[in-house]
Amino acid sequence: MLICDSHLHLPHSSLPVLPSGSDYCALSCVFSREEAEFQKKIIEQNLSGKDQNRVKIFTAAGIHPQNPDMSLKTFLTELLESNECDAVGECGFDFYTQQLKQTVNEQEKVWKLQLNLALDYNKPLVIHGRKSAQMFFRDIKELKKLKAVVFHSWAGTLIEALSMLDKGVNAYFSFGKPLINGKKSASECVKKLPAANIFLETDAPYQTLKGEDKTLSEDILKVYEKAFELRGEEFFPDIRVIF
Repeated sequence: MLICDSHLHLPHSSLPVLPSGSDYCALSCVFSREEAEFQKKIIEQNLSGKDQNRVKIFTAAGIHPQNPDMSLKTFLTELLESNECDAVGECGFDFYTQQLKQTVNEQEKVWKLQLNLALDYNKPLVIHGRKSAQMFFRDIKELKKLKAVVFHSWAGTLIEALSMLDKGVNAYFSFGKPLINGKKSASECVKKLPAANIFLETDAPYQTLKGEDKTLSEDILKVYEKAFELRGEEFFPDIRVIF
């Protein structure tokens, strides 16, 4: 059985404990050179011998919209130039609070930078978006040119997701613990989107449910269980299709 986690942060989490016989792949995001180096050590220390045939970790590097620091351009460009990351992001827009809305100009600059880098280096783009779907539809022409677009913890509607696909974007919509929490829009998307365009994630160690201190990487099994329940069938998303 293949289990894929399309979004977690390995430098702040750990590899999961999974049922015997399971294969595993994941996409882990970092936001600094220090995180990238630490992640590299974690992967080297944990994936050796027979394990490396059953576990595959892809890596993404980006500038998060909650910290739209243009000086991080250097670290990101260096990783891409040396082919030390498989995807760009997570990046995008976050207008969830008034404070975040006030950084729209800075968010815009780092978004454009990363959109162009993903195009230049032919990398998938991992998108973080909260209360900002209009920004991605605005840039639909550029998104259509990308190798793949992964909407981390998709917060939009089913209609918006289908529209993105209808407009020709090679888009994948990822869902995590909000499914377990009964989020209606996420549940509807998992029920009705094509299975081929659905990814599942933990965002470990973040995106906790009430009463939790952190999300564990093995919580991906709980997300799978809920997704199976919603669709009425087992399906096994494979993030390797975007690389």
